[in-house]
Amino acid sequence: MEASVQSFWFSTPAEQGLIPCVESIGDALRFAADLGSDDLVVLDLASGHFIDCNRSAHERLGYERDHFLTLNPAAIQADGDLADDLMHDQLRVMRQQPRGSFATRHRARTGTCRDVSVSYQVLELHGRLVALVSHRDRTELDTALRESSRLGSLLQEAERLTHVGSWELNHRTGELLWSNEAYSIFNTTPELTAPSYEVFLRKVHPEDRPMVDATFQDAFRSGRPYRIEHRLLLGSGLLKVVLERGRTTLGDDGEPLSTVGTVQDISEQHEIQQRLERIAFVDPLTRLPNKAAAVRHLARLLRIAGKDHSIALINLDLDNFQSINNSLGHEIGNQVLQPSGTCLRHLMRPDDWLARVGSDEFILLRPMASADRDQALRWAEEIRRTLGNTPGMGTGLAVQPSASLGVALAPDHGLDPDTLLRCANTALMEAKQHGKNQLRFYTPEISLQLRERLELELGLARAIDREQLRLYYQPQIGRSGSRIAGAEALLRWRDRSGRMVSPNVFVPLAEKTGQIHTIGLWVIEEACRQLHEWHRQGLRPGKLAINISALQLGAEHPSLSVLLDGALRSYDLVPENLELEITETALLNDPDRAGEQLRQLAESGFSLAIDDFGTGYSSLAMLHSLPLDKLKIDRFFVDRLGNDDADLAIVKATIVMAKELGLMTLAEGVETREQLRMLQNLGCDQFQGHLMGRAMPANEFASLLRGTTDA
Repeated sequence: MEASVQSFWFSTPAEQGLIPCVESIGDALRFAADLGSDDLVVLDLASGHFIDCNRSAHERLGYERDHFLTLNPAAIQADGDLADDLMHDQLRVMRQQPRGSFATRHRARTGTCRDVSVSYQVLELHGRLVALVSHRDRTELDTALRESSRLGSLLQEAERLTHVGSWELNHRTGELLWSNEAYSIFNTTPELTAPSYEVFLRKVHPEDRPMVDATFQDAFRSGRPYRIEHRLLLGSGLLKVVLERGRTTLGDDGEPLSTVGTVQDISEQHEIQQRLERIAFVDPLTRLPNKAAAVRHLARLLRIAGKDHSIALINLDLDNFQSINNSLGHEIGNQVLQPSGTCLRHLMRPDDWLARVGSDEFILLRPMASADRDQALRWAEEIRRTLGNTPGMGTGLAVQPSASLGVALAPDHGLDPDTLLRCANTALMEAKQHGKNQLRFYTPEISLQLRERLELELGLARAIDREQLRLYYQPQIGRSGSRIAGAEALLRWRDRSGRMVSPNVFVPLAEKTGQIHTIGLWVIEEACRQLHEWHRQGLRPGKLAINISALQLGAEHPSLSVLLDGALRSYDLVPENLELEITETALLNDPDRAGEQLRQLAESGFSLAIDDFGTGYSSLAMLHSLPLDKLKIDRFFVDRLGNDDADLAIVKATIVMAKELGLMTLAEGVETREQLRMLQNLGCDQFQGHLMGRAMPANEFASLLRGTTDA
């Protein structure tokens, strides 16, 4: 057997406990017995190749063992024309449904065909997926399972490879059995420790012990499976983080008979997750909290403030900062931003809060006893005056940027983070409209954009009927940097005056007014129509990525899957032709509903990608539990590669994390060959940006495809 299997990090089925880890030789025999067959093979789900088999598996088909182990399931399919498609379908089903069966036909080397029933069980081997697959001749249903002992040895080794220990507790006798790996995780040996439930609890960290005991006792009483992470505090202060899974068997009288479980040392993964969580909520340049952290903190303040207390929110933007960057360079700009953050810190009270939420934009929060407009304005004026009177921000630089400020108050201007931030930003825009170094307090009267917004809303409602919407296509390039791997469909709107309206303007408007459902359906149908036309012309653009709104993801009547299915059937396409891009924020509106929808879409065959990764608020635990295929690294981080070690570290950590999760990575906004080279060296899989090609009309993209094909 090969010494290793290609790495594959599973997501949802394993997290739900559907894909078992090998726990003992007995478990190996159980899996093999459940599959029961003369013909037994071990299949690597990542590569799709056989990695082991018993004798009858290759002899029945007329192959030598060594030759057979060079094949994949397609090579033994009876229908050669459909063999590859059948194999890919079977592998996809196995990844999604860890246990099952189906019927097929096999062709022997002599050409003889026979009907076969296939049963399989997917197992985890140290982050890899393999399938135990049985091929049972329907005329020989009484054939015994062979060579199970060798496969048992393989599965026993998996416990050591995956650092997963197994245990069994007999509730009638109190006897607790640990596997060798369990002893290793608990940092002891059979000679030193006689296992018992009490011994186990003593090894649990004292702060976690009540939670762990309560979880176990509930599982013992109810028989419900459990999954819990907790810490172990072992000899010499050794601290480990472990993941425990188990299930209790109850007797006819409802009393527990036995509990079988696993314990996995996840200390390394936990540390990586904690480090990435810190990165996700901290601005790497100023070391201040970022926008995601600010929104989270503001939401918490609003929850605890009550009706009798207030919160002052200041949205601050450094004046002429872009000019500093353009004329003096990003390094000087960074030298201005860092002391700006320091200067603002010195103006903070102990209960105040400060975050950097954009390139040159900061948010300041102050809890107040009451909604006192004058007090909030005095604070803002102190900040404005101090920044404007600190030459070079104390750095000795020949620059002195002032600041514009917008002020909003809760509860007067809103009771949720989005509303307050919007009001403060509206006030900030008003301040900047009146020149630099200004501040404005939000009032409804300064929302002068209301009329323009209403006109935009009415125009957007008629944009489809007036045929003003267009899809542009931006190529996505593979690892080599030259071959087109796919494209992203980007929506464009030219209004009646001929003005191109930015998607950043009309897409949020469409979401707020509900027009996103009509526009989203148009995008789906137009993308499918164009893809069908390219296929008819013999062009193969790869997967076509479509952006999906959070509202589309949450719709029920009709659901997104129904709309997609209708468009695919109309244009003779399959789900594998499309990739659905979802922003991180789309996962937060209704995480349970979003997760359910994404799992259904993944099971249907759609590829799923998280767009603008690193700029939203998604938790890493949420990403780990979703059936994603790709992370798109936001252009903010790509643009700073080579200029900032922190951003390089973020991109590197994102790519490493994605690989561990079995996800592809695509970098957005790649505009220089140096950026492309760095991303290739970091192991990024795909690239998108002006260096590879701008967003272009369908006919230009078709010409690009023809040029690629000819090359």
